Amino acid sequence: MKRIVCLAVSLMVSSALAAQQPPNAADLAGTWELVTIKDMKTGKTTRTQDTTWMQFTKSHWSLISMDAGRKVVSNAEFEKLSPEGKVKTNYARIWNEKNEQVFAARGGTYSLTGDRLHQPATIAIYTHIIGVDRVLRISQLGKTTFVAQTEYPDDPDTHFELTYRRID
Repeated sequence: MKRIVCLAVSLMVSSALAAQQPPNAADLAGTWELVTIKDMKTGKTTRTQDTTWMQFTKSHWSLISMDAGRKVVSNAEFEKLSPEGKVKTNYARIWNEKNEQVFAARGGTYSLTGDRLHQPATIAIYTHIIGVDRVLRISQLGKTTFVAQTEYPDDPDTHFELTYRRID
């Protein structure tokens, strides 16, 4: 009986240690779709309505995101617009009438330090984040699920838990 208990405890300790292994780039590689956002201050979890994909290679990341209600203007309609109308329409492809971003794109290189994914952007529509070392603290990374909490030095009051599902 003592041997069975010792074996069970040994297996539990081994499993716990295996679960604490830091993530690696090979596990991140691929395309992930944002599924839910949890506000860590309020505890409220929201299912995303927009489409947000984060993609990883061995050394680079990119993120593209589009609101579900983003207005579509056909090429034929666009060509009929005045020059001022074209500028306004082009602006509306990225920002809505409330000056909220409806399309986002950014990317750069990344590094992993323990459970922290460092993502300084080298290209971004929202230029104030270029060069900022935004961090995602990874709490779960499996074959189909990726969960991380935001740690943004440029926005320290923002604390979200992001849940992604693999789509490739």
